Amino acid sequence: MKKLLLIISLLLQSIILISQDSITIDKYNFDKDCYDGAQQEINYCLSNVSKKLSEIVQKKFECLVSYFDLKINEYSFSKDTSLVADYIKEKQFLTSSQLAWEKLAEENASFWEIGGGTITPMYVAISLIKDKKDRLIWLDSIIEEEGQGDVIVVLKCE
Repeated sequence: MKKLLLIISLLLQSIILISQDSITIDKYNFDKDCYDGAQQEINYCLSNVSKKLSEIVQKKFECLVSYFDLKINEYSFSKDTSLVADYIKEKQFLTSSQLAWEKLAEENASFWEIGGGTITPMYVAISLIKDKKDRLIWLDSIIEEEGQGDVIVVLKCE
């Protein structure tokens, strides 16, 4: 009986996780209305979506950096220097991964610039949008992990 309850519990947890991922993906689905119209309108719409997602990525990144700065300052007054070192490492990793991600997203998009044509801006924007959505999901997972009942909720990184 205990095994059955454990299995049911695990199944329910996985269903909840899957539906949370779906909600997260839909939360950033600003491009769904961009695919109707002339090519120039589609390009313009997708470019605007890409810009909007860039702003969100940057805000979440800056919020996480602020969070790590707060934690570093908070623990620097205590005797637990290992926590300070951990938060410094996490901040450094976040910063370096953000720079690497920005370069990768640009490289991915530049692949679609080869050849030119009127649909090229659409392909570039779609590539950037996909990468930005993926990055937002990753940043959201860090925010959720770090913010379990913590100051990150006060910072409103959502």
